[in-house]
Amino acid sequence: MDSTHIFFAPSTNWDSLRADDGWRRWDNGRFLTRTIDIPTFHVRPTITAHVTLRSAGDPWDKSGSLVLLPDAAPNLLDVGFEKDTLAQTDYPGIALNEAGSGFQPTVELLRFITPFGVGHFSESERLDEYKPVYIPKWEDSVHWEADISHLWEALGDSATIGVYIDTWTSEGYTLDVQLDFEPNAATVIPGKALTTLPLLNTSKFGSEQTAYDGFAEGPLVVTLALDEPAANAALYYTATGHGGHGRGDEFVRCEHHVSWDGDTCLSFTPWRDDCASFRRFNPTSGVWMERTYWKGDSLDERIASSDYSRSGWCPGSDVPPVRVPLGNLDAGVHELIIDVPTAQPFTESEMNFWNVAAYLTYERP
Repeated sequence: MDSTHIFFAPSTNWDSLRADDGWRRWDNGRFLTRTIDIPTFHVRPTITAHVTLRSAGDPWDKSGSLVLLPDAAPNLLDVGFEKDTLAQTDYPGIALNEAGSGFQPTVELLRFITPFGVGHFSESERLDEYKPVYIPKWEDSVHWEADISHLWEALGDSATIGVYIDTWTSEGYTLDVQLDFEPNAATVIPGKALTTLPLLNTSKFGSEQTAYDGFAEGPLVVTLALDEPAANAALYYTATGHGGHGRGDEFVRCEHHVSWDGDTCLSFTPWRDDCASFRRFNPTSGVWMERTYWKGDSLDERIASSDYSRSGWCPGSDVPPVRVPLGNLDAGVHELIIDVPTAQPFTESEMNFWNVAAYLTYERP
């Protein structure tokens, strides 16, 4: 992508149509897909995903993702945009082999959160009064990158890439997206090929999907079958909480318990308390006054909405996955259970949901 415009256009009947730039638009323009050729290397290369974003007029913080859609069918394009697909669940297109369909979920290459208004509003003189003294200027864009070399085999000879932003405005954002393939020296001893198995993705990418608040009702269970033993298996786990409004799951600490075959392999609380470090990317963030004390005096100090700590993300940050080594796995049936016991249900005032994704990598014997 080169300054590609992503925006919400419900009045335009273009879903699934390919534009002149080669990208197909879905979900009223908020989700774009394209199949690209992957270069050939004799030794696994170093692969880096780059995403650069600027607001085109959307002033809000929104979740976004650069994703890989599995070649197997059905995938997101088969179940996320068609009515009455996987009708056994209210949340179509989440887990591996959901409802016996053979469904394979989407693999996230890079999850990101848009900042408040970077670029489009960065030159606004009106917003200069909101700029803290410790920031020399509002940034013109925000850039993220991720090492996805371990997904080399999953990309194959060609790959269907998707880009999603949860924007609800006609202005939206502009994005640059690039995959860099850096060859490694031929003298490098190549590692064993890695198999990637997508396990789940609760993010709402499709127009017929809904935000997932199922953790408020109980754990999410994924059952998978391995046809052969797996060596040096690793689980990649990404989680962000959303909801807002003070006491929603965006601002409430919720511990995640992840178990594999009955044993806890990960317990942690997705939380970021360094969001103030991204202030330079957030010119349209709301600003309030809070009482503080300095040298014995009581005074009011400005704090921005983008400064507040959140459930695994900050406005303007990326969200790297947590890598959990699982060791060697036997052939046969395995079970992944994800429990967020304090997750809150979706309500009209708090709109709680969790975007959770997981995939497994392993070496074949």
